[in-house]
Amino acid sequence: MNAQFIDALPDRVAVIVGRMTTAIEPTPADDECAGTPTESPTPARGARTDRPALRADDPRECIAAVPALLGFVPRRSLVVYLLRQPPSGSGPASLSAVARHDLEPPGRGGWARLATHLTALCVRENTVAVLALIVDDRAGAPHSGKPGVRSGRHRYLMRALERALVAEHIMLDEVWAVREIAAGEPWWAVEDPAVAGVQSDPAASPIALAEAVDGYRIKASREDLEDLVAVDAQLCAEVRPEVDRAGILAGQRFRTAIFRDELDRYRRSLLNRVLDRVAVLASDGTVDARALAETAVALRDPTVRDAVFALAGGHRAEAAARLWAQLCRVLTGSDRAEAATLFGYSAYTRGDGVLAGIALRAALESDPDHTIARLLDTALGTGMPPHEVRKLAYSGRAKAAELGVEFDLRADWLQP
Repeated sequence: MNAQFIDALPDRVAVIVGRMTTAIEPTPADDECAGTPTESPTPARGARTDRPALRADDPRECIAAVPALLGFVPRRSLVVYLLRQPPSGSGPASLSAVARHDLEPPGRGGWARLATHLTALCVRENTVAVLALIVDDRAGAPHSGKPGVRSGRHRYLMRALERALVAEHIMLDEVWAVREIAAGEPWWAVEDPAVAGVQSDPAASPIALAEAVDGYRIKASREDLEDLVAVDAQLCAEVRPEVDRAGILAGQRFRTAIFRDELDRYRRSLLNRVLDRVAVLASDGTVDARALAETAVALRDPTVRDAVFALAGGHRAEAAARLWAQLCRVLTGSDRAEAATLFGYSAYTRGDGVLAGIALRAALESDPDHTIARLLDTALGTGMPPHEVRKLAYSGRAKAAELGVEFDLRADWLQP
C-alpha cells in the first residue's frame, strides 16, 4: 500500500474537553508533533504556556484543528484521534495522538488492512476510544444534490475499523466526513448523515493561531513538507564545487591539527563556524554557497555533528533547523544524510513527527546505514515521546563542552 499512518501528537493543544461518550480531560502539550505519544504539561516552544483549547464534543473545532495538528491540509485521508486512559487508570480519557492514512487502499480488503494497521497503533498507544474523520473530495455531502456518493464505501470503512477496534476493546466513538477541510464546507456524520453542519475556518482555529504566533506555518499539502528537504538540482550543482574545495582544505587542516596535537582546537573552530552560520540565520541573514559547503564538511566530523544536536534545545533552534533544511536541498549522499538527520531530529524534538518522518526517510535514502537516522526513525515508528529523544541534545552539549564550547539549553526542555 502506498500509504502509512503518521502519528501526530496534539502538542499544540493545551486543554481538550468534551461531553461525548468518552470524556476528555485537560492534556497540555509541548510544541507540535506527529509521530509519538503526547507528553505531560510543558511550556510550548520556549515560553508560551497559554495553549488553546480543543473541544472534542464539537466536530467543527475538531475538523478545523486538523491542519494545525498535522502541519498540513490532508486530502483523501482517514484522520483519527486516539484517546488514552490516564495513568491512574481512572478518570476521563485524554487525547494521546492524531493519525493520518491515505484513503487509497485497494478495495475492501485494503480497508480491512488499514483498520488492522490503525488498531495495532491504538494498542501500542493504550487507546481506549477513537474519533475519526474521512476527508474525500469524491464524496457527496447530504442535501448537496448528490446524496450517497461514496457513502457506502465510507460506512464499510467505518465498520471495518469498528470491528478491528472492538476486538481489542477499543471504542469507535464518532466518525465524521468532509469533502475537504475548508471554511464554509459541509461536514456530516457517516453513520447518520442527518447529523451535519458547516465547517469553521481552519485558519481561525485557536490551535492554528497559536502556531502562527509561534512562527510555524501550516503547509497546503504533505507534498509541501516533502519539498522542504527535496534536492534542488540547480543549487546542488552550484554548491558541489564548493563542497569539494572545502573538503580539501578541511583535510589539510585536519592533518596539520593531528601533527601539532591540536585536534580539539581544530574541532572547536569547526563547531564555532557552524554556530556563526546559525547566528546569521537567526538575525535574518543569508548563508551563501561557500558557507553551506563549509558547514556540510564540518558535519563530517562526528564530534562536531554530535555537538550540534544540542542546538535543537537552544534559543536558536528554529534558525538551526532552517540551516539543516537548506543543506538538505543542496547536498547528496552521506552529507545530505547528516543534514536530514539533524533536521529530522529538530522536528522530532519539537513534536512535528510528520516532518521528522519525512526528513529521516530522506536521510536513510541518502545513506541507508546512517546509525542515528535509523535509531531516530525506529524511535518515531515505535512512539517514543519527544522528551525521550531530547536526551541526545544533552549528549551533544557534553561533546561541545569537551571542546570548550558552551550550549545554553532551555531549562524545561527535558521535562516530560
